[in-house]
Amino acid sequence: MNGAEGVEEGDPLFPAGASKERPTHKRRGNGEAPSKFDDLARREANYPHTWVSDAAIELDRRYLVKGLIDQGSFILIYGPSGSGKSFFTADIAQAIATGREWRGRKVNKSLVVYVASEAGSSILKRFVGWRENRVTEALGAIPLAVLTRGPNLIANTQVERLREDLAQLQDEAKLPLGLVIFDTLSRSMPGGDENNAEDMTEVISAADYFRDTFKSATAFVHHSGKDIDKGARGHSSLFAASDCVLRVSDGLASVEKVRDGVAGEQFPFVLERIVLGKDSDGDDVSTCLLNEVSEHSPADRSKVGLGKNQRPILDALRQLVSDKGIASPGTSAIPKAVLVVSFEELCKRIEPKHPGKKPWQVKKAVGEAITGLENSGHVGVHGDSVWLR
Repeated sequence: MNGAEGVEEGDPLFPAGASKERPTHKRRGNGEAPSKFDDLARREANYPHTWVSDAAIELDRRYLVKGLIDQGSFILIYGPSGSGKSFFTADIAQAIATGREWRGRKVNKSLVVYVASEAGSSILKRFVGWRENRVTEALGAIPLAVLTRGPNLIANTQVERLREDLAQLQDEAKLPLGLVIFDTLSRSMPGGDENNAEDMTEVISAADYFRDTFKSATAFVHHSGKDIDKGARGHSSLFAASDCVLRVSDGLASVEKVRDGVAGEQFPFVLERIVLGKDSDGDDVSTCLLNEVSEHSPADRSKVGLGKNQRPILDALRQLVSDKGIASPGTSAIPKAVLVVSFEELCKRIEPKHPGKKPWQVKKAVGEAITGLENSGHVGVHGDSVWLR
């Protein structure tokens, strides 16, 4: 078990991705030196100025997604667990990496680096599913790299190490770095406090460092608080620093903030389950594809098809919740009063039904099924906790 919420190492449902190195940075305001990356990025800045009488409008400002994401911008994409926010973020990343139009908007093809600090290598299924179903061979190499382990953005040495890796990836892709995505924010600042102004400022400074070094945009995938209408959880400086804020919930992404634009635009979508193949036990290995739709229709979960392993596990979860569910006191990730059980309890409940399988095999199968049920909106998951929706 690690120190964060009792997550077990190697768990197929909750893979480790983020580095557990404790922050080693020196904080501002206590007599110590400023962050290393601030010094590196700004050593020769000399605070450039422009006289208003000489200023000219930049009509051809480089964009990544025209009218939404500009070069060097700071993006926040947030929503509750299981809302599809990572699928939605990946959809934007895939459009930028291929140069294809996104929702009718022009796109400038650029290198995209997706830092999967939370999902780790398990997120590769989503990108492979997209590649095999949506990408033609004519496109050639795709300038989209997935880092299955991420840095601690409030640790100077790790930020600098990531800068070196990004520069190498840019050289290999032979394209400018357009977008770096950190999924999720909380797993990109282990040991830090989302509600602490200093810690959040360090994260924002790291994004500024990458912008100043590569002229790249930076996106953070983040969780909403227990009341989604109150916005993303954590310190208000995160929202203030953002050039574009997208809220994702129940198959709908809404623009809450966009600099030099009008908020309120909506992007509805649905997730389509696909099977990638079968594992050594003969069970389906599946993921989802994101499909654009013209109108938002809140999902009727009773009509969502379930995989052959998902239905019995959902039935077992319902019975376990009825028998042993504990009312949640309410946290930033788990709704108040919802009945919660542990993933370990669920696995133990299911083990006797599969006497021919070893415990780790049962755990793997349950993890796959719960991931699919979370994606389809049937269950909620946070750490070792599982609940019905």
